[in-house]
Amino acid sequence: MKKNNKIKDLNEYKKKKKNKNKSGKKKTKLKKSRVILIFACAVAVIIGNLCGYAKVSELKYDIYYLKKDLRSKEIIIEQLNSKIYSNNTTEEIEKMAKEKLNMDYPKKSQIEYITVED
Repeated sequence: MKKNNKIKDLNEYKKKKKNKNKSGKKKTKLKKSRVILIFACAVAVIIGNLCGYAKVSELKYDIYYLKKDLRSKEIIIEQLNSKIYSNNTTEEIEKMAKEKLNMDYPKKSQIEYITVED
């Protein structure tokens, strides 16, 4: 059943119409504010993801160049180790003993033989 909505006065009609318009405007403002809020949240999430990906890319870039630097230093270490091992040949050791320590081969009179019993 329908309500009896008879309007008795012109002023009463205007008041009802104003109230309807005000409540309609409030609803549209509320809907717009919700849409704007959802849009702002979505933009914030997207910007957060982009910043995260940028930071990850920056760290990957740093890791790549640190690994490259580490590899170059490992190569230098290997080269220095090979120089050390190459300097320890018997000729080099003999030369260093003669020059720095004034050593020489023993003479026949300085050699002593030891007999071992079986």
